[in-house]
Amino acid sequence: MSRQVEFFWVNTPRALDHFITSLRGYAPLALDTEADSLHHYRESVCLIQVSHDGQHFLIDPLDSFPLAELWPPTSRHTWILHGADFDLRMLRRAGAPEPQAVFDTMLAAQLVGLKAFGYGALVEQFCGLTLNKGSQKADWSRRPLSQVMIDYAVQDTQYLEPLMEALAAQLDDKKRREWHEQSCARVVASSQIVRQDDPENDWRISGSALLSPEAQAIVKELWLWREQEAESVDLPVFKVLHSELLLDLATWCAANPKVPPMGAPCWPRRSSPGRSERLAEAIERGRQAPPIPRQPKGERPPRDRAAEVRMEKLRVHRDAVAAELGIDPTVIGPKSILQDIARRPEEAAAELIAENRWCPWQWELLKPAVTE
Repeated sequence: MSRQVEFFWVNTPRALDHFITSLRGYAPLALDTEADSLHHYRESVCLIQVSHDGQHFLIDPLDSFPLAELWPPTSRHTWILHGADFDLRMLRRAGAPEPQAVFDTMLAAQLVGLKAFGYGALVEQFCGLTLNKGSQKADWSRRPLSQVMIDYAVQDTQYLEPLMEALAAQLDDKKRREWHEQSCARVVASSQIVRQDDPENDWRISGSALLSPEAQAIVKELWLWREQEAESVDLPVFKVLHSELLLDLATWCAANPKVPPMGAPCWPRRSSPGRSERLAEAIERGRQAPPIPRQPKGERPPRDRAAEVRMEKLRVHRDAVAAELGIDPTVIGPKSILQDIARRPEEAAAELIAENRWCPWQWELLKPAVTE
């Protein structure tokens, strides 16, 4: 991509008016977002990129102007996104409504059978350009943005519309446009679900369930300590204490209850004296707390040979259909979906679709293996 592509910076009411008046009819909007999850405790939207009718806009949600006025005039347009789920969630945080329609270029690439479906790979294939991804981990909350970051931001929407046009033609040629529309609608609906905090279980990080009850009590206190420390200095939690080190520390301190925590071989060496003291106090609270029993594992259901036969039949049928269509078998249905249908062939498919975990087109492809 050539450097210093022309763009409009939208961070004032006047600039926002210019953006709104630039919207043409019902032409699609290519959108992307940049966030700061690698640099701050609470992730926030730091930049919204829009390309439309050959123009490129960088919208600054960190500035004090009426961002709410942005959304009504954009809602009538189809939004082009790549890997839409994350950006839709971030846009919702910035006040965006549920879009009228979405065209996800990543889903389209998967449905037409492309093996490399990342944005950069698609731009290289369809536009003949190699993108610079050097600012992927930059701190987008900082101002002013460097020219390198601006170029990176613009390129992330600059090629979405030509990608949409090329992929839509292939979807139509393969008669898979409806599949894509259903899949995009499912992603949109999923992105509107807000995850609720669960104070009783949020501390159960990956790997903690394998630890002893004594170590799990320490993990809980360390998790609470880490959240407080990260929030106080506005850093992501992994920059305070990585989860692997947290688990190692809890395991060692539980196995050596009479040794001061700072004697642990896995003690973080770069902590300030104050943070180290608070960390040691958290470990001691965990040591004094009642052990937390391991969560009981669900009883393994008795072996269902009929379900196993159905599962193998589903897998063979799915793989054959996928090979014929030239797509990855998991696009039709991953193993977990097949297992649900194999166990409950009469009702599982309808429930999966109703719960927005699956699409009707996927069921239509698998149905013959269940109904034959």
